[in-house]
Amino acid sequence: MSNFAPAVDWAVKLIEIIAESDEALGISAISRIAGINKNMVFRVINSLEAAGWVYCEDPAEKKYRLTMRPFQITRKAAERLSINNVATPFVHALWKRHGESTYLGILQEDKLLYIQHFDSVQDVRIAGALGGAYELYCSAPGKVMLAYAPDAYVEDYLSLPRVQRTANTITDADALRSELHRIREQGYALDREEFGNGIICIAAPIFDDSDHVIAAMGCSLSTVNASADNILEVCGNDVIETAREISRCCGHKE
Repeated sequence: MSNFAPAVDWAVKLIEIIAESDEALGISAISRIAGINKNMVFRVINSLEAAGWVYCEDPAEKKYRLTMRPFQITRKAAERLSINNVATPFVHALWKRHGESTYLGILQEDKLLYIQHFDSVQDVRIAGALGGAYELYCSAPGKVMLAYAPDAYVEDYLSLPRVQRTANTITDADALRSELHRIREQGYALDREEFGNGIICIAAPIFDDSDHVIAAMGCSLSTVNASADNILEVCGNDVIETAREISRCCGHKE
């Protein structure tokens, strides 16, 4: 039995054919170039159109072009690669200075995805995982990404259910809106034992050259080593300045 899905192969082939053409292509032309019968091409094209990957430029002759969807996905992948490359030495240096759990995260649908993580070297340490996905509403980097997200995204997100992980977790929508406003005003986010008891965090935004927040970086500490009241002095000011340095390297101008 084959390990491949023919429909996926056909969809990829049709996307590549349309992408390489200078002109909008009809079903017959696509079928001829792809070597796939017209009925199958028609069905695959309909699926791609419904998914937002192609559009019909000429309804009378049924000729198709790619939408911006493939380019948007490519841009997001490039952003992740570039922010990883730019940020690595800064994130590592921050970790070396403080020895606390240090991370870089990006927005992945409705979660915060760690694309870099350095483990704490403290006796009482906070565990994290590269590739780990965390809730936005109860983590410092997640709240950063939420605070700078478009209003429509935020409102959609606030309509989702939230779990009261600790006594400090903010689950009320209005309280979260106020928290996000505070984060934008002060330029950083705190997790005051909202994700887990005994864990505090501070995170700051990383901006690109278009003034968009593309990532958040920060540190997580045990309450044995610091408190929400003094985390700024312990490592928070360094987190904020490091995020600014990375933003400058990404072309951001304050």
